[in-house]
Amino acid sequence: MRMEPRIGPAGRDDEVTRALRALHAPAGGEAFWEGLERRILARVTNTDDDIWWRQFSRWRRELALAGAAAAVVAGFAAHHSNHVRSLAAYREIESSTVAPVQVASETEREASRDVTLRYVVGP
Repeated sequence: MRMEPRIGPAGRDDEVTRALRALHAPAGGEAFWEGLERRILARVTNTDDDIWWRQFSRWRRELALAGAAAAVVAGFAAHHSNHVRSLAAYREIESSTVAPVQVASETEREASRDVTLRYVVGP
């Protein structure tokens, strides 16, 4: 049993096939395919300029500006964060009540023993 490719409901139409092949044939014959291959290979072949890390040299100024902007933003954020922490610490100290503490100190007039006794016995 031989399988024959069929085109259309009535079977193979050699005239239509030849007309379609002539219509869709490349203009230059085999030279067309060689030229197409050359153009494709020229487009996809890597040159020194196409290597991805070489592209950064073209963006040097933009990358420097972006880095400077990022440094300024980071500095502002750090300063603001430090300022907010300082304000919070100041408000906490300002609002806290200090417990009375008796301080033991020695003066020239009093002997060390008297100061210690007053500290232990004191309120």
